[in-house]
Amino acid sequence: MSSDIRAPVTAGDPAVVLGASLAGLATAVTLATRFDRVTIVERDALPPLGEPRDGVPQGRHAHLLLPAGLQGLAELLPGFLDDLRGHGAHVIDAAELRFYLGEGRLAFDDTELAVSGATRPLIEGIIRERVRALPGVRFVDGCDVVGLATDADRASVIGARIRRRTGGGDVETVGAALVVDATGRASRSPRWLAGLGYSEPDEERLEIGVHYTTRLFRRDLGDLSGCRHVVVATPPGGRRGGLVLAVEGDRWLVTLVGSRGERAPTDLSGFVDYARSLWQPDVHEVVAGAEPIGEAAIGSFPRYLRRRYDRLRRFPGRYVVTGDAVCSLNPVYAQGMSVAVREAQVLGQVLDRHGLDQIGLRCLRRARPIVDGAWTLATGADLADRAVEGARPLSWRFVNAYIDRLLRVARWDPVVANAFLEVNAMVARPQRIMHPRLAVRVLRGARPAAPDAAPVARPRSRSVPPSARR
Repeated sequence: MSSDIRAPVTAGDPAVVLGASLAGLATAVTLATRFDRVTIVERDALPPLGEPRDGVPQGRHAHLLLPAGLQGLAELLPGFLDDLRGHGAHVIDAAELRFYLGEGRLAFDDTELAVSGATRPLIEGIIRERVRALPGVRFVDGCDVVGLATDADRASVIGARIRRRTGGGDVETVGAALVVDATGRASRSPRWLAGLGYSEPDEERLEIGVHYTTRLFRRDLGDLSGCRHVVVATPPGGRRGGLVLAVEGDRWLVTLVGSRGERAPTDLSGFVDYARSLWQPDVHEVVAGAEPIGEAAIGSFPRYLRRRYDRLRRFPGRYVVTGDAVCSLNPVYAQGMSVAVREAQVLGQVLDRHGLDQIGLRCLRRARPIVDGAWTLATGADLADRAVEGARPLSWRFVNAYIDRLLRVARWDPVVANAFLEVNAMVARPQRIMHPRLAVRVLRGARPAAPDAAPVARPRSRSVPPSARR
């Protein structure tokens, strides 16, 4: 059927999702309530709950579901937060968060916003098991997607061509009324579109060269006076940062970040020394005293990548691209999973309003403000480092100067700090921090005579040796 003809979803229509990433799983939840059958095609052999997946090279590093992602998944999968807690994970409210940014700790006191404290394999595994239990959903793993099937005039996608990694290697077609590409940054959609006679999307890139090293440690309830999440952002002009996150199994997940050639060592002593060099001591306090578990994992993120499908004039019908296949963001800012969840919700809204009519472009354009917000915040923060090459127009300089002032005020003013968090947590649009009432507080900038509401913590001594802690 031509993409310019309204095509509502009807009973019996099948859908196919390419990729069992978090983006693919969230998409499948949305589709399972609107299609009788949903097939999820995945290259990897899917592991048991909580085990890392080969196709997620960053999976051993820190991953956060921001408040927007947590809220979105709780709406898509009622009871999801209970599932997390039931597997030993944490739901950490913002009032507990120690976020050291700029020159101090931001004074959050909003208990309504929360982030996840869990490893990526557990988050993905819980969602995967919930999706597997949905009526009409099936997983086909261990398969490569080799192309798209289309109608005779190539106006609409009618399925995906796959090849199983075991067996004879024959190509088979999985028919569908809707196909969604959630295969991640390495998506071959640009190549497939070109092969069908469509234009490839323009790409936007920003080179940043971030490296990170992650280790697990045993966690004691008294560590950091009971705090479960600390972020030490890379300071202006600096190259090092890190975070500590309480995860399932009474463990700390600690990720140390380096930019412009900096790489945290993998050996324990070098890892501890690197943590000691951070401008705030909380991360070092944990790694210097806690019992290490297993070996270190390393990773890197060379560049941002955004494919501007939303600017295309022609796009095949019944085809959607989502998640990192559209926009791959610096993982330091923890936006990727939450953007994917929000995009899945947008897909549902568009389907309910327009059916399958121009579904691809409608979804891409309706999700554009979500992606724009995440891209602008993250790249804007990285462009504050003069070593990062990129355009810095006058508007960026104005906003950057304003945010610098906002962060100074946010060290003692919870109203300003909470507004900053809402924007970064993707529950408010970036314009929130420019609201006149907030801008007055920022520009006035008066500081109370009392000490900072959130003083910088100092290392504390331990009375229990690491070897005795369990």
